[in-house]
Amino acid sequence: MTKGHNNVLPNAHFRKHWHSSVWCERGLVKCHFNQAGKKNRRLLTRRAKAKQIAPRPTGGAVRPAVKCQTFKYNTKARMGRGFTPLELQGAGLCARYAQSIGIAVDNRRKNRSEEGLQANVQRLKEYLAKIVIKKQGETMGAVGQVTGTVLPLVQEAATLETRAITDAERKRNVFVEMRHLRADARLIGKRLKAALEAEEQAKLAKKK
Repeated sequence: MTKGHNNVLPNAHFRKHWHSSVWCERGLVKCHFNQAGKKNRRLLTRRAKAKQIAPRPTGGAVRPAVKCQTFKYNTKARMGRGFTPLELQGAGLCARYAQSIGIAVDNRRKNRSEEGLQANVQRLKEYLAKIVIKKQGETMGAVGQVTGTVLPLVQEAATLETRAITDAERKRNVFVEMRHLRADARLIGKRLKAALEAEEQAKLAKKK
């Protein structure tokens, strides 16, 4: 025990239950000596899956480019769930056929801007220009399998313009201006009331 003061009480656990003989405290110590084996098994599983779905891409269906949510992240682009019916219509596709050739479809997302709509339509057209469709019963030569994400997104680098500070900006005190604007917003009710009362007092003074 500690000798006074507000210190932490010692509560060290030196007896680790390595075996499962203590049923209520079994499995407290786990050793992961099979990490290398699991890594190799995951690799073999990925290869087997890629061989099974060949020549389709290993990264799954192609997905649209959408903007992140909230004001903080809405300048960044990310992969969406699927293309909207309007975007598919712009590329001359129907939802059922699009899903059969590796295009993700999302019926819930709505197009809020014309720029985003046209960007995803161009994305679909680019995919259709690159894709090789094999019909049932058709024999084809060797076709390479795309690994990784299909049509990955490239984040646009933000371009910033810089200039020298002017003398008027140096003399300007933005903090004082902000304080004045906050005070005006806070006192607008009192000032209006005072102006109305002064107007009424002036009218009464004229009547006398």
